[in-house]
Amino acid sequence: MVDELKGHEVRDPRRLHAPVEVQLDQAAEELTRRLAGRIGYQDVREAVTDAYQRLARQAKVHRFLPILAARSAQNRLQATP
Repeated sequence: MVDELKGHEVRDPRRLHAPVEVQLDQAAEELTRRLAGRIGYQDVREAVTDAYQRLARQAKVHRFLPILAARSAQNRLQATP
């Protein structure tokens, strides 16, 4: 079940523990939607993956890395002209 809440996709909490690749795909899809098509999915997915790998090298806890990677990628992509 997916609902909309003030422009953000609300996911089923049972899927929060999905495999990392699935979480990164979901994050890239959401970020592509937020960027309103200004940047294609493939470029967004690469940015999310790069951010995840960078964060994972230093992280002691990996549970929230996909969402942190999505935020990092969003900041980077929005700063790109």
